[in-house]
Amino acid sequence: MSKSIFNLPLTTFAPILWLLLSITNSPAEGEIKLRPQKVIVFKDGYSLIIKKGIGTTDERGEIHTNEVPDAAVLGSFWATSLDGGLVGMRAGWREETIDKKVAVTAGDNLQILLANEGRQAEVILTDGKRASGLIHKVLVSENSRPYSPTPVPLSSLPRANPAATITKTESVRSGSHFILRTEAGDQLLAAAAVDSLIIANMATATTKSVRTTTRSKRLSFRFGKPNARQEITMMYFRPGVRWIPTYRVDLPGQGAKEKLAEISLQAEILNDAEELIDVPVDIVVGVPNFRFQKTPSPLVLESVLRNSLAQAEPVLMTQMRNDFSNAAYSSRSGELRRAAAAASGAGNIELPGELTAGGAQDLFIYKLPNLRLRKGDRAAVSIFTAKVPYRDVYTWDLHLSRTDIATAPAGQGIASPLALSTNQVWHQIELTNTTKVPWTTGAAMIMTGQQPLGQELLTYTSPKDYCRVPVTVSVETRGSFAESETARQIKALKWDSRDYARIQNEATLDLCNNKPFAIDVEISVRLGGRVEKVSHDGVTTLLAFDRRDWTQYRGSEAVNNSSRVKWKVSLEAGATFLPKIQYHYYTRH
Repeated sequence: MSKSIFNLPLTTFAPILWLLLSITNSPAEGEIKLRPQKVIVFKDGYSLIIKKGIGTTDERGEIHTNEVPDAAVLGSFWATSLDGGLVGMRAGWREETIDKKVAVTAGDNLQILLANEGRQAEVILTDGKRASGLIHKVLVSENSRPYSPTPVPLSSLPRANPAATITKTESVRSGSHFILRTEAGDQLLAAAAVDSLIIANMATATTKSVRTTTRSKRLSFRFGKPNARQEITMMYFRPGVRWIPTYRVDLPGQGAKEKLAEISLQAEILNDAEELIDVPVDIVVGVPNFRFQKTPSPLVLESVLRNSLAQAEPVLMTQMRNDFSNAAYSSRSGELRRAAAAASGAGNIELPGELTAGGAQDLFIYKLPNLRLRKGDRAAVSIFTAKVPYRDVYTWDLHLSRTDIATAPAGQGIASPLALSTNQVWHQIELTNTTKVPWTTGAAMIMTGQQPLGQELLTYTSPKDYCRVPVTVSVETRGSFAESETARQIKALKWDSRDYARIQNEATLDLCNNKPFAIDVEISVRLGGRVEKVSHDGVTTLLAFDRRDWTQYRGSEAVNNSSRVKWKVSLEAGATFLPKIQYHYYTRH
């Protein structure tokens, strides 16, 4: 005895339903649906997108898709088969035209006459005259215009191919007269002269033709064997997706037993490229070298590479490109790093869930879980949290610029007392990377509990290395500087037939620690001239002439050096540090 499907148990019906849905949603023969499998995101706004799909070749041995990327870098667009072999591709534009009749309500005399053409009618004209007969012919001409249907909610429309251009036109019939066939003969009447129509079962609707023309990209994969099931992997490098690293550094309060800071890295991801639904994302520390990243692949059918992220966030892109470059901070004072910092057991990273990290050549990759990012979405993802050792350092950097007396206009070179306010001592923290992953360059918010201390830039730091992050100006350790001339020798040097005077100076620095605890201080002084003697075991480095040491310098660069002096001291609470520098320089008569 046969059983109805509705009498089967649910456990039997579920597989049948799944099979029916699979058949309904599967692509047609010769078509393929490519879904993102992985996205690798770089900080410069580019990403590598990998997609896969399975389809059956048509009678020509080809598989087609309308999912052609709108941006891909020259030389990065590849397709491979299941065995890893390269698959040939052909890209082009395809136009498809569909004509359809659409019912519309007759809105005037002409439309009513058209709807009832071939039917008997009694016509009452505006002058009161009457005529009866067959509506034999409505004299109209037909033209086309852009089709503007009644707006419908976007949510009710199917998701269209974003690369497609759809044009709709409608036929428009216009005219002024019709022929009424009467017993006396055919009578030409003006449609506008009709005051009333009497028609049995009058039709009030007519039709018009709507032509839809779709112009879309089409990418074909050539296999050669018809009706064969094939798996395709497609990959391309494109702009439009980037990640921005941001750090939070939590410092312990005053009097903490251990000098450990909790550092947390968060990735802020911007997607202005394409839909990424439940896709695993890798974010990369470092930027690969792509020589042709501004040149589009001809397969995307675009003459200009679309950097949608730069168009959406031009200020952000420029700022991030300048500020977050890993290579831009190797020479900045106060952002030093050491090749081999002392290892510590305090850097065990607490990775959330399935989050892991791995290295690849000169780049480092953080592997994130699957993300759901539609085009235009932004997301923030936690990368790691770790406790690392740190120490407080107070730095005072002075660069003395001198005006050449021989060329200075009257009154120039006299320093205002307000210039002393630039003698700022900075509180910095020195963080040692005792984790197993590098820290990429990014914005760092420095906190103590809920109290923000400052925000600065944390620069690239490899494991077992350290970096310095400025926190704020220390108002309790402001320093001052004074210098005086101790000797002058006229015509002390002749160079290129010019006489130079030798000026002997002594500079004194004054730094007082008004904090209630001892601090580590590093002082750096840069000046034009040759240092002869320094106090307090300062370390002197003699450098070549540097124009930044002078204002309106006139003379030979060969007669003056540039000098740098550094001190590292521990300054007790209430103590004062008064180092001295003796140096000379030459000025032309």
